[in-house]
Amino acid sequence: KKHPEALQMYQSYLKRAEDGTAPITSKSRLDDKVDVLHYIAFAYFDWARQTELFNNAKAAPADERYKKAMENLELAIIDNTSESKNSILTYNLCMTKLQAANCVLQKLTRNIRRTAQEVEEALNGLQQSLETVETILKSKNEGAKVLISTSTLNDFITHCKSNIESAKSHLEDERKREEEAKEIMELQRMAAQTKKEEQKLQEELRKQEEARKQEERDRRAREKMRKVADLRSGWEQEQAAKQEAATEKRAKKSKAPQGVEIVDDDAPIEEEAPAPNAASLFDDSDDSDAEDEKGNHEPAPKEAEEDDDGNKAAAAETTQQDLFGDSSDEDSDEELKPSSGIKRGGDGKDDDDQPPTKKSRVVDSLEDSD
Repeated sequence: KKHPEALQMYQSYLKRAEDGTAPITSKSRLDDKVDVLHYIAFAYFDWARQTELFNNAKAAPADERYKKAMENLELAIIDNTSESKNSILTYNLCMTKLQAANCVLQKLTRNIRRTAQEVEEALNGLQQSLETVETILKSKNEGAKVLISTSTLNDFITHCKSNIESAKSHLEDERKREEEAKEIMELQRMAAQTKKEEQKLQEELRKQEEARKQEERDRRAREKMRKVADLRSGWEQEQAAKQEAATEKRAKKSKAPQGVEIVDDDAPIEEEAPAPNAASLFDDSDDSDAEDEKGNHEPAPKEAEEDDDGNKAAAAETTQQDLFGDSSDEDSDEELKPSSGIKRGGDGKDDDDQPPTKKSRVVDSLEDSD
């Protein structure tokens, strides 16, 4: 919290120094400005050093604060007119570059993402700083007035060379990682493109399959419509034929003279029942009775047939005796009626309902002759 407040105060004073509202505290107003820029740079440098103490991902803002410090030192060097201050400002700038480069190299251990470009910029800053400090040391050794001790300059050169070698190794590794990352990204891009093309192909196949199914549905629908049209056409033709036939029929009826019956060719022909046979109408009742008995009853056993034949023979002999014997007509009638009744009793019907038998007709004819 102290660093932002200090920076706000320094920047406010810098603005007043530039406007001329602040009183001059050094040789000139320009020297005041250089001093304020130097203070601002130191505030950013110290703030970055304090941020690096986290030694984790929270130390990421330190890199940006080192850059702010370097920018203010460069402005101060540009506006500086004092020879004595120039060596101090230059050395502080080189020290800030050394510390910023070390911060970049420590990013991997602090789980902070970095790029090969950042490592390369750090390496370039270290090389420039090394040349600058070696120049300052050489000037000091030649007798120039330098307010920095020789030991400090030598320590800086040692640390700077070590960091340069480390920066070169980091740059090479970072470039390899970036190449690998590029290859991975290229593979991923190709895989994504291949997947996209496959999806596109699948989509095309799906559309083709859908179009084929739709065409099949349309074909079936057309086939059904055609069948319906054929059925409707056949029905209409059938109805037209029926109407035409009905019209022709009505026309024939209207043209036919009265009293003439028009035969409909389409009407079903009724078969006439066969006429009854005359012989069968006047056949003996015995035959009809025998046929009724055959039709209504099952055939009798052989013994029953022999008894029936014996009865018939006895009845014939009795009839002959009655017809040609001495018995009277009344006796013959009485004898014939029971025999007739016995024979027809098997039918279980009354004599009045049955037609007269042959024997009864013979008796009746004899009576009439008498």
